[in-house]
Amino acid sequence: MTIRIKGGDTSAVETGSSRALERVRSAAPATSATNTASGTTTESISITDTARRLAALQETIAGMPDVDAARVTELRQAIERGQYHANPEKIANRLMQLERDLADASQRRKS
Repeated sequence: MTIRIKGGDTSAVETGSSRALERVRSAAPATSATNTASGTTTESISITDTARRLAALQETIAGMPDVDAARVTELRQAIERGQYHANPEKIANRLMQLERDLADASQRRKS
């Protein structure tokens, strides 16, 4: 049996890790299995709209820089001039909120 996936671009998409993801393009609607003259069966599948949107989002993100160089430069200069002041209370509050959000998400997954 031969399986043919329509709408798939086989070029790899870099993810920033050692894994590569398949790049997805628009797909034709799924068709039922058909018998060919050689007696083998060919099946076609369709990529969902969600998968297409995720692939498009991944391409958009892949085109973005990992670091906002302008923001890094701005912060570096502010630190050098002594104009950057961290607010430890604000940082602690944000970290605590992150912990609460992660705990809530974990609980929702378990439910």
